[in-house]
Amino acid sequence: MKAFFPVQCSDTLLRIALLVKLARLQQGVRQVDLAERLGISLRTFRRIEAGSADGVSLRDFMLVVWGLGVSERLFQGLRDDESFSVEQLEAADRKRVRLPRSKPEDF
Repeated sequence: MKAFFPVQCSDTLLRIALLVKLARLQQGVRQVDLAERLGISLRTFRRIEAGSADGVSLRDFMLVVWGLGVSERLFQGLRDDESFSVEQLEAADRKRVRLPRSKPEDF
């Protein structure tokens, strides 16, 4: 049984896949050549270009969008958002969510 995957996420992956494919075709690069250049398997590249998230690491995904020069288009909103900063990320990395402890009187 496959895990739940929201339709909006699936649609977004398909849009990214189309962007990746169009960028590759415009650059006249074969799948096998790009995969080799980026150091990922051809199978992984084909999954990304097909819009499949199964078995694709975030690292490999980022290599592909960077290697094709589409990362700016995809992530410009994150870069422009002033509510995100390296300092905030580092501070958030130190925070943990803890479950409330049950007290004896709770029973």
